[in-house]
Amino acid sequence: MESDYESDDRPPRRPPAPSQDPYVYTLQNNRHATSAKVCRDFVAVVLGAVGQEDLVDVATLCTSELATNAFLHAEGDSLTLRVVIEPPRYRVLVYDASAQLPTAARLPEGDRLHGRGLGLVAALADAWGTADADPSGVYAKGVWFELHAEEKS
Repeated sequence: MESDYESDDRPPRRPPAPSQDPYVYTLQNNRHATSAKVCRDFVAVVLGAVGQEDLVDVATLCTSELATNAFLHAEGDSLTLRVVIEPPRYRVLVYDASAQLPTAARLPEGDRLHGRGLGLVAALADAWGTADADPSGVYAKGVWFELHAEEKS
């Protein structure tokens, strides 16, 4: 029986070494009332796929806040979500077309219903901040947060 491979065409016996570069998952989304849910679900799937189920609850809540802010306060008709995987660090960025940076990230006093989103992100995430325009130059700014995973034994 003849082999389907010539001796020089055989696949390598070992897989290549994993890349040291971060993995980036990107979602282009309409700026719409459903944006927060779509972004939240995307982040949950990505983190689940890379074995970081422990981060999903906090990550989806923070993602929901950033996507909701982009829907309510930004310009343009779309936003971009990026999930950057650099274990043990996991960063989520939401880019929009508004150049206006977010205001203070503190929880308001009293029973105010609005203005709590970035305060929650600041309280729950390991780090958060703003970013300049996205790499493609389509969006004016990004808002991001990071979560750090505990090393598994």
